[in-house]
Amino acid sequence: MARPQRITKEELIASARQCIREKGLDKLTLKAVAEGAGVTQGTVYYHFKTKEQLMLEIVRSVCDASWQTAESAQQVGSRRETMARVLKAARDRCAEKSYHTLFFSLVVHSLQNAALRDQLKGMVERENSHAAGLLARLFPEMEMSGPSLKYRAMMVNALIDGLALQALLDPEFEAEAVYAELISIASAWIENSSDSSNTSS
Repeated sequence: MARPQRITKEELIASARQCIREKGLDKLTLKAVAEGAGVTQGTVYYHFKTKEQLMLEIVRSVCDASWQTAESAQQVGSRRETMARVLKAARDRCAEKSYHTLFFSLVVHSLQNAALRDQLKGMVERENSHAAGLLARLFPEMEMSGPSLKYRAMMVNALIDGLALQALLDPEFEAEAVYAELISIASAWIENSSDSSNTSS
């Protein structure tokens, strides 16, 4: 295969995301990405063999950026403030409907594509691992480890994805109100966990 024109995979992903924002997911093609990036279709094909592979990389890039934001959020402020920032980031991602449309479209495709299903499984496992790390840092006094921490992380991600699915299906989904309630519940959880820790010590 000929060497591609000088452009990074990240730049092609940015072109693809721009295409989705401007034209919608149904107009996303390797040709459209090439035109948006100013390169040949062969260059895009060099990096992404199929539209599904491109979609997967877009979702992965959004996930990585979200967790980088979450990691940064943990560097300053109290645990309650950190949790609120992380959940607000999830709320904002919920509002970015193109991301979850991509994700759930890939899930549907993966039901008939074992290779894609394995890649999605790996990505979800990474998401769970990130969530587990976040819980461990925010609630060290809970001494969660092993299966317990793993399962709670899975539940957190399932909750966020479930809310995103409802937002996709319901044009009147009240993301602000729903996430405000979720932040309130998480804040109470943090307060109770801190009180329990102080009582036991």
